Amino acid sequence: MRFERIVGGEGPPRLVGVKRLPRRPVRPPSSEAEPAARAGRTDHGEEAPAARPEGHHVRPASYVLVSLLLSALFFGIFLVSDRGLLKLRKQRLQIAKAREEVAQLEEDNKRLEAEVAALRTDPRALEKVAREQLNLVRPGEVVLVLPDGWEQRVKPAAPPAPGPASR
Repeated sequence: MRFERIVGGEGPPRLVGVKRLPRRPVRPPSSEAEPAARAGRTDHGEEAPAARPEGHHVRPASYVLVSLLLSALFFGIFLVSDRGLLKLRKQRLQIAKAREEVAQLEEDNKRLEAEVAALRTDPRALEKVAREQLNLVRPGEVVLVLPDGWEQRVKPAAPPAPGPASR
């Protein structure tokens, strides 16, 4: 490529125009053994080494394609790495579960504290715990202990619920 002119001034120089030189016709090889590097002539008529052949031009679409592939690769690495998006999402779910557990445990603690306070102050609450959990009775009382599942054997099966009336 040959530049027509470069305009100076303030700032970096800017390119005004580019002009391609026409291809020179290829001469048939002469009878003399001429090296392949001496195939062309200069403007003054003397022989000169041939210009380096133009390399392959890279199309802009290939830059876009390489950029997309690298972006996809980096996004994939970010997605599945140790500090990636999936790991972050999993950790946020774990934090939410832990917060729910903490809230449930705080509710249980409040309930148990209220029960302890009731046992210290209310004699009926103390008697209820003694009867239900410790199986204690007052003198002269008779306690009847039934086996597990006695309610299903004693109560008849409930009749099926009436369905919607058909018209």
